[in-house]
Amino acid sequence: MGRAGILFSHVAKAAAKLVADGKNPTVDNVREALGGTGSKSTIAPMLKRWKAEHTEDIVEAELGVPAELLHAIKGIYDKLQGDVQQQLATADAAHQAALQAATDRTAQLIADNQALTDTNRTLSAELQHTKEALAHLQTEQQALNITLATVQSDNAGLQQRLADRAAEITALNHQLTQSRVQFEHYQEATARQRTEERQATDQRIARLEQDLASAQRQTAAQQSTIKQQEVQLTRLIEENTQWQEAARHAQEQGIQARSERDQMTYQLQETTSARRDLQVRLDAAQLALNEACMALAGQEKETQLLTERLGQVEHKMEKIEEDRLTLLKEKAELQAFLANQTKAEEEVNRKR
Repeated sequence: MGRAGILFSHVAKAAAKLVADGKNPTVDNVREALGGTGSKSTIAPMLKRWKAEHTEDIVEAELGVPAELLHAIKGIYDKLQGDVQQQLATADAAHQAALQAATDRTAQLIADNQALTDTNRTLSAELQHTKEALAHLQTEQQALNITLATVQSDNAGLQQRLADRAAEITALNHQLTQSRVQFEHYQEATARQRTEERQATDQRIARLEQDLASAQRQTAAQQSTIKQQEVQLTRLIEENTQWQEAARHAQEQGIQARSERDQMTYQLQETTSARRDLQVRLDAAQLALNEACMALAGQEKETQLLTERLGQVEHKMEKIEEDRLTLLKEKAELQAFLANQTKAEEEVNRKR
């Protein structure tokens, strides 16, 4: 218990005297300066109040450093702190802006890459569909070859019969002339019809040019054979009467065979035209695919350049981080210096 009569003015006077003597105004020192009277619980709140009103005097007494010098050091420290914070804020803002730009560019490149991938996938699907159509038409071509071989075999049989039946030659030549006229009219009609059915024929592709040429050569050979048989006609007139009935029957078969041959020739021509159209579309698709691949390569190059720029930005950020760490280290050294100075002053005060 402190004795009655200890006032704030007593504590303030004792503390001021201790500071003037260069001593630290602690509770024990103040109690001693008051003649060992007063309890610590009474002196402590009064001393705390006095210290709050005389902070500069206390610091000067505790550190042994003039208040002006302490203010100057504190100003330098605050300025260093402000400069470091401002540099860090500026560097962070620049980094965030560069990182956002890089992120936006990367997202755009990813979107462009995805679009090119989708285009490539679509072209691949169209190419696969075209291959399937080609395979289907090749199957049709094989069937047509078989049918054509059958027609050729029947035609060869007819030619053999014509060799034995001279009377049929004249009728067949006349029928051939009529068939040619009908075929020309048929070609004109089918030319008009081909324009209307072009979309349907886009799906019918076949590589039948070689087979068509072979069929044309065989037709030419047959015509040559017919001419040779015309030469033999003069020798076979005597047998004309007895073979008239057989010739009539063979004529009917020949008409049917020629009709089938004309139909097969027309189908071959249609297939050849469709193959040319599809080849044009296939070339266009291949050109578009090559352009897409070139565009994709350009996008990849831009992505690589952007990655290099991002690495440069990261390197700059690492340099800024190193500078910040250096400043923090200097700050820590300064704080350590101040702490050591404070500790040294406290040691000096304790020795006193």
